[in-house]
Amino acid sequence: MFNFDILTTMELTEVENPSLFPFPAPLHIGFVIIAVIFFLFRFFTDKRPFQLIMAIAVPISLLLRLELSRQGFYIVGAIELLLLIAAAATSIIFKKKNTETLEPAAEATAKSSPEEKSEEE
Repeated sequence: MFNFDILTTMELTEVENPSLFPFPAPLHIGFVIIAVIFFLFRFFTDKRPFQLIMAIAVPISLLLRLELSRQGFYIVGAIELLLLIAAAATSIIFKKKNTETLEPAAEATAKSSPEEKSEEE
């Protein structure tokens, strides 16, 4: 099934040096740019804080591309973890606040809907 000869014929020029990332740096930077634009756009349209937190958290992953010590990797990981927890918490908190403010409006539209239908007929 698997051809083991390919392992012996590969040259170092064909294989990228193994690292922490499964894809090259330009692709990583492209993904980060797309993600930041997306989260900033969603923040300006929806005004939810977790989107702004994610727009800040995503580019921090680029710090791992630097030659950091083991302690530096842990610090970046801790910052990312804290930002993801903050994003999840604000997502839950603001979701509850939005549903609480939407419930009275939904009840008002539900009450007015049958009346509007009967008036139209």
